Amino acid sequence: MTWLQPWAAWFLAGLPLIVLLYLLKVRRRPATVSTLIFWQRVLEEHRRRALFQKLRHLFSLLLHLLIFAIIVAALARPTFDRLVENGTSTVIILDIRARMHATEPDGETRSAKAFRLARQKIRDAGASRQFAILTLGSQPSVAASFTGNERTLDEVLQRIGTTDASGDGTAAIRLARELLAARPGQHRIIGISDSPLGDGIENLTVGTPRENVSITQFATRSLPASPQTSEILVELHNFGTQSVTTNLELRYDDQLLDVKPVTLVAGEKITQVFPSVPRPRASARGWLTAHLDVNDALMLDNTARAVLPPPRPLRVLLVTNNNVFLEKALAADPGVSYELISPDAWSDSIASKFDVIVHDDHLPANWSAHHSLFIKRTPFDKAGPEIEHPSITDIDAEHPALRLIELASTTILRAHPLDLPSPQEGWSYSAPLRSFDNPLLIVAEQRGGHRTAALGLDLAATDLPLRVAFPLLITNTIHWLADARENTGRAVRAGESIPLSGGESIVDPPSSGFFQPLRNGFYEARRDGQSEWIAVNTFSEDESNLRRTQPSANSSSAVVLPPALTSFASWPIWRWLAFGALALFTAEWSLFHRRRTE
Repeated sequence: MTWLQPWAAWFLAGLPLIVLLYLLKVRRRPATVSTLIFWQRVLEEHRRRALFQKLRHLFSLLLHLLIFAIIVAALARPTFDRLVENGTSTVIILDIRARMHATEPDGETRSAKAFRLARQKIRDAGASRQFAILTLGSQPSVAASFTGNERTLDEVLQRIGTTDASGDGTAAIRLARELLAARPGQHRIIGISDSPLGDGIENLTVGTPRENVSITQFATRSLPASPQTSEILVELHNFGTQSVTTNLELRYDDQLLDVKPVTLVAGEKITQVFPSVPRPRASARGWLTAHLDVNDALMLDNTARAVLPPPRPLRVLLVTNNNVFLEKALAADPGVSYELISPDAWSDSIASKFDVIVHDDHLPANWSAHHSLFIKRTPFDKAGPEIEHPSITDIDAEHPALRLIELASTTILRAHPLDLPSPQEGWSYSAPLRSFDNPLLIVAEQRGGHRTAALGLDLAATDLPLRVAFPLLITNTIHWLADARENTGRAVRAGESIPLSGGESIVDPPSSGFFQPLRNGFYEARRDGQSEWIAVNTFSEDESNLRRTQPSANSSSAVVLPPALTSFASWPIWRWLAFGALALFTAEWSLFHRRRTE
């Protein structure tokens, strides 16, 4: 047995005081009575109470001494932990990852069991046995530095909460060893998790293998052929040993969009696609939620979130001298808001306010700084005579600019010769529309995201503007050019650090510079008065796989007791001693008033 607070032995000096109080004479109060006949017995008893005769009821004295000794023993805080010597520094690694939210068969979460184990361990803290607490979340963190104060450690445990993030146990062990490196005496690392954190430490496991089904991926994108619609992909995984049949619900801003019945056999991973989901109205928040209607051990990964914002009208600047065909084509696209200027009014400062620039027979000097569509005069013109009556021979129908477009029968009187450049300085070039070896349409894309398209046709020398394909060609090209800047919403994993650009901040919880969400949900980011939603999910197979809980050879598993006995079984020895002293004191008080120890 080890005494964590041996200084309490100094209180034993109070034992003689108890004996003196017991031997203290009781001063009688004088009283005048009419006769002493009835008081003879009392007077005789008073004469017999000499100094040493007061010990005739020795049981009362011994009972008081025993109560005082038990109280002193409780203050000294004894413990039977022979594995921990005085002078030992202990680091407790407490797992607070997403998997600790899982519910065990007794209805208690793994995190609740882990916190109870941690509280049991810190009760051994003392001046010569100090503890530190590390949390294992997205990154290992020091929650409490070395201290022997149990109350301080318990207050720290009350402030710690389980996160929705994943983490690395190896990094936590490495940090624990770094903390212990400068500490004298014995070193000890205790890992409290649902599975062993590593070798060379004391592993306390609190979990049992559990069945679980989860959503491991959830993403959305707008269809290139129809920017007003989107398709949604959901990946489901059954980590259990039994087949599961349930419903997959899809909601947008809390309104039910679709429900699909799904069946997952044991260990199966499947993908569900919701095609042609309408893009929302402009006033919507854009919260897209997928939910598995199943009651398993970990409810955290049954819901996934994504952001599908309302389509933002593309701001297009048309630089032309009254080209009616281009104006009509842009006006026919509901996803485009355009403004018109003449080539003489062109400036880079004006162009920077728009998503796409359409140059009709206009070639500025700094053409690569914007997402631009050039018609007739282009940056890729080469010297030489015009191509007379070119026929369209090659069409890359897979390119987004030419998707669902029929151009084979288009009549072209003449076209400007274009030179397809070789890849250079991060730019890549291709010609999805050709007349034999002559490019008619050149598209260019820079590694940083800038895009350019060049159509070497004079619209007045072709019947293309009179065909249905013309507005579709213009719409496809503009949306392809603006794709790198399309507002598709941000999605990150819990625990991932998000750098915030200048002037951008998170509303709740308030943060700027960077943001590290530890809980799943939707977070609002604001910049220049504009709001954008960020979707946060766990999306980790390691966290969702609840069958990875087998203890290793050097791990010790916690004993699971019924909930009614758990609080009493976790009492330290000093608390039982204090309870025993209270019981003896109550018994002595009862015996005294029954005149058994008077």
